[in-house]
Amino acid sequence: MEVALLLKIFAWVLVWQFQSSTADLDLYGDPYCLAEDPGPYVMFSSKTPYIFSRGSFSPEALVPEGCEAVQAWHICRHGTRYAGDSDIVQFEAELPRLQKLILEASDAGKGELCPEDLSNLQSWSLGVLNVSWASILAPEGEQELQELAARYKLALPTLLDYSFSNESFKFRHTASQRTKASARAYARGLFGETGDTIYIPEPLDPDPVIKFYDLCSKYIKEVDDNPEATIEAKMFQEGPEIAKVVQEATRRLGINITFGDAETMYDACRYYKAWDPAALSPWCAAFTPENLKVLEYWEDLLYYYEDGYGHAINYESACPPIQDLVQHFRKFVVTGQGPRGIFYFTHSGALNKVMTRLGLYKDSVPLTHDNFDPNRLWRTSHNGMFATNLAFTLSRCEDERGWWVSTLASEKAVQLPGCLSEQGCSWQDFYNFYGQYEACDFDGICENGKKDSPRESGEKFYNWQLIVKRLRELWEDFISIWH
Repeated sequence: MEVALLLKIFAWVLVWQFQSSTADLDLYGDPYCLAEDPGPYVMFSSKTPYIFSRGSFSPEALVPEGCEAVQAWHICRHGTRYAGDSDIVQFEAELPRLQKLILEASDAGKGELCPEDLSNLQSWSLGVLNVSWASILAPEGEQELQELAARYKLALPTLLDYSFSNESFKFRHTASQRTKASARAYARGLFGETGDTIYIPEPLDPDPVIKFYDLCSKYIKEVDDNPEATIEAKMFQEGPEIAKVVQEATRRLGINITFGDAETMYDACRYYKAWDPAALSPWCAAFTPENLKVLEYWEDLLYYYEDGYGHAINYESACPPIQDLVQHFRKFVVTGQGPRGIFYFTHSGALNKVMTRLGLYKDSVPLTHDNFDPNRLWRTSHNGMFATNLAFTLSRCEDERGWWVSTLASEKAVQLPGCLSEQGCSWQDFYNFYGQYEACDFDGICENGKKDSPRESGEKFYNWQLIVKRLRELWEDFISIWH
């Protein structure tokens, strides 16, 4: 009797071990092979290529029947960029080493990668990538912004199909190469080759409207410079879900890896996919789709607490862009004057905070390390990918609707709090809900001091930049005349 019981327990243990070690086989094959997956998982949080998450809108989603568009206000995250300098240094130092170890392990009969994935990994090379490329806009990013603008121009021909003038179109970007290049790419989508030469003002550094969080003392103190602000992401990183990812990747690759190794391979997986969305990214083979979903949630936790609903100051500080939007639309409603299009180019930190301030993608339960929910609303793969954008359109209607406001988030219709449907809402309803932000007490919200507040310091620095730039231009003119 005791022997039979022991045998039964032993059998249960074997079954449990088999089920645990093959958890990724039931859904994705025996074992999972990236090269043979017709629909691989490509949701990579903020590094997701725009093409995988953007919507597909109809002109009616922007302008209802019987209405005419009179003003467009767009705020865009830069397109796909190259990795940052620290990531590139890490790629150079670690990826060739890991590649060598994985291939050696395979030759020794270790690991579970299929022959196709091993072949792709063997063919991979760092190529010409180096730190001089750090964080600059990639060709894929230029294409994302140019095509985005072209689609809006096609949908709003009576508003946007016009030659550029300073009075009709207003462009603004932050002081970075990737936002400047994104603005130029967007301009090419609207104006063709002349988009490379249109006037775009020199950036404010920092910018009080589209990079407002760099001027917010409370945000910098309580979130940006506070490691405890993102403790939930840290706890998740140290929890069982991430430990399982590292364990399963170790088994798949046939080598012992750390979380740092897994993070490096994950970054390589998603960056190389973003740079060439049509190609297979060999480093993604280190993970199963379920592993990637766990890593995606880990990133979502970071952004939730850095930019989203995790801390009130994140979204409370985001009133300057909304103030700018409301002021532009109200001026047109009252006076009939203003530019045809206002186009801003910034970063994920701004877009995430503005979308949160608007009340979008809010889960009923806060995201924490111990409530991993694959069906959550806060998904930066869907709402914070490369080239994320918000597009507001003001229209004049012939009927009782009067003025109308529509909203698209990355080319998907969204229903704003205060609006009755995804089709938008009347200007009056929109203003009743968001008009409060026209009186944005940014310095009060951010607890900025009256003397040398971050905002004042930024504006002073910008004024000196303009003076230096003008002096340089005068000197260059003098040299050219002299010669």
